Amino acid sequence: MGYIGKKPTDAPLTASDVTDGIISNSKLAQDVISAETALTSAPATTDEFLISDAGTLKRIDYSLIKSTPSATLLATATASQDDEIDFTSGIDSTYSRYRLDFNNIVPGTDGANLYMRFFQGGVLDTGSVYDYVYFRTKCSTTSTGVAQGQNQGQMILLDTVDSQTEGGIHGHINIYNPSNTNINTHFSHELVCQENGDVAIGHFGHGRIEQTAAVDGVRILFSSGNVYQGTIKLYGIT
Repeated sequence: MGYIGKKPTDAPLTASDVTDGIISNSKLAQDVISAETALTSAPATTDEFLISDAGTLKRIDYSLIKSTPSATLLATATASQDDEIDFTSGIDSTYSRYRLDFNNIVPGTDGANLYMRFFQGGVLDTGSVYDYVYFRTKCSTTSTGVAQGQNQGQMILLDTVDSQTEGGIHGHINIYNPSNTNINTHFSHELVCQENGDVAIGHFGHGRIEQTAAVDGVRILFSSGNVYQGTIKLYGIT
């Protein structure tokens, strides 16, 4: 709009000068969002988002929409011709269940058995305190088998594991209530591998340490030779 005489003094717009809904999307700068500070990590729990609720803009805290993972990664061990793999931290009263995930764990000696022992108070227990049983299946025969041990110096999880790198151990072990000193610490496992180069085998079983002291660590090893390669991840499960 033109004017006669001296130009009026510029005055900033106020809220009452802008009618509700008068500014369209086409009038907004294209960098109205991208020009602002960008987050470089996950939002804080109290950060807010704008959503449309039947056309009405509302704020919502990030805490109400963020996912809650059921498994929290606590530690990763990568083997390279190690005598054993130990997890001596991360197992405590934070979680009631812990899981070890195996990815291509290979023994250095062909035909070795896979063992597990527990730490209590930071000390490895090698006494005759372990009980276990597992159900064995093989692709080379229609028969199945069961193996067990009571008052042993370790828990056997797999037997006659092939040392060829294309046939490593895969699967998981669950450890239950390791910090509860009123009960024995139990475990269950589901593991697969191969033997003799071409026979796929699977073991499914469970066991315990027959003591009520808190378990705060795990050792994985073979009956002979080393842990040639592979990765094991420790998770806390909610």
